[in-house]
Amino acid sequence: MSDPTPRVLRKDAARNRDDVLAAAERVFAREGLGASVETIARESGVGVGTVYRRFGSKAGLVDALFTDRVSEMADAIRECAAVGSGRDALHRVLRVYVDFQSHNRAVRELLLIDIEHGAEHLRAEIEPLLSAIIDRAKAEQAVRADFTATDIPLLTHAIADIATRMPGIGAELARRHLELLIKGLAPTPDDVPVPAPLPDARFGEWLRAMGGAR
Repeated sequence: MSDPTPRVLRKDAARNRDDVLAAAERVFAREGLGASVETIARESGVGVGTVYRRFGSKAGLVDALFTDRVSEMADAIRECAAVGSGRDALHRVLRVYVDFQSHNRAVRELLLIDIEHGAEHLRAEIEPLLSAIIDRAKAEQAVRADFTATDIPLLTHAIADIATRMPGIGAELARRHLELLIKGLAPTPDDVPVPAPLPDARFGEWLRAMGGAR
């Protein structure tokens, strides 16, 4: 009979990794990206050596945290896409985006460490998923023809910012503005032209601008 010990060790290692990443996210959100590995290790209940063995360096830890959270967002979008209609999928995505940005402030900071790499990662992992949902909604004539995948992070960032900057009332205001946004996305007769969306090539520029506005 095979020895179950290696499997148990693998589960323990995976659990330790997840615990360290969760602790790093809490510490970065609380203290900023200048927080030490020692603080993160103490928060996660493991030794500093364990953190370095698992991630190699603080930069490796930061990169792993960012990659994991982007993967979580991609999985959440896929779950949204599994609902019956493009319209419902899009509305769910918008709500997920606002919730994610409201509760993952550390990830927003992580994105600013290497903006070009982060933007490229988001374009590769997230944009195709968003575009597919939007295309479905457009085919159902459930969303404006000029709405694009790039509009989602820009619009939801502005809404999520309300939640993070106004403790107490902010979350409710953010929900209100999100629902107003959702109701305003349906095609309607409108003689006022809408300016072009942000080009993909300038997404990194927008990220830098958001970093300077903190």
